[in-house]
Amino acid sequence: MKRRTVKASDSSTQDEAVWTSVLTDRVRSKDPSLFFTTEVRVTWRLSGANQPVNRYTAPRLARRQIEEEAERCDVLRPDAAEQDITVAVQRELPLSAEGVEVVAVRVRVRVDDTTRRAALLLEGLRQEYERHEERIRRDHDLDELARRQVRARETFLREEILATPSTARLYGLLEGTSKNWNRLGGPPSGSDLDELVRDIQQWQPGQRWVTAAQLLHEFVVGLSAEGRKELLTLLVDAVRTFGDEQTAHQLALLSDEAR
Repeated sequence: MKRRTVKASDSSTQDEAVWTSVLTDRVRSKDPSLFFTTEVRVTWRLSGANQPVNRYTAPRLARRQIEEEAERCDVLRPDAAEQDITVAVQRELPLSAEGVEVVAVRVRVRVDDTTRRAALLLEGLRQEYERHEERIRRDHDLDELARRQVRARETFLREEILATPSTARLYGLLEGTSKNWNRLGGPPSGSDLDELVRDIQQWQPGQRWVTAAQLLHEFVVGLSAEGRKELLTLLVDAVRTFGDEQTAHQLALLSDEAR
């Protein structure tokens, strides 16, 4: 930052004298990594009699106001930034501190080519990131929609089409004539509806073997590792007793692996 101060008046008394300080500076924009270059003329006078003052006080008072407003401005709009900074600083005049009173501030704002190119690059990267985020959000919404559709189709098949053999046959008769079949979520063309009904009914939560499997699973989960090995050995013997040697052999292999 460069400063120079010149006396702008040859008044007979020091209290009436006016000085102008000229400085150039780099101030941050709303993007902390990008800066404006400013040229500032600060006109000031003494505000206290016989009080020693520092010639940097007036430029410092103006600089505070300029920096505060510049942080709200876009480097790609230097003319608008200059207007906003000027209006904001003049609104606060006069500025007084330490025996000095700032009576006028003139600000010129410019942006060099390097900063402008960097700002355009950052803007492009930010826009691409936002587009990427939007694509991710849209894909997530589509995935969730697909999951809801699958759940709705599964519920419709189980509770409507395959609830009983009679409803399955009825839908089977309608399949060839209803143009809305696919939209309704019916089974694929050519499906054996009777077989689908048997499979669905076999896997109903209330079926005895399903309940037994759930209880057995809960029991096994509660066992220790050694307890599971012993249970598997007992199961091998039980299956062999019922004459299923092949299944018993496969379970025995699992038992050996467990050991």
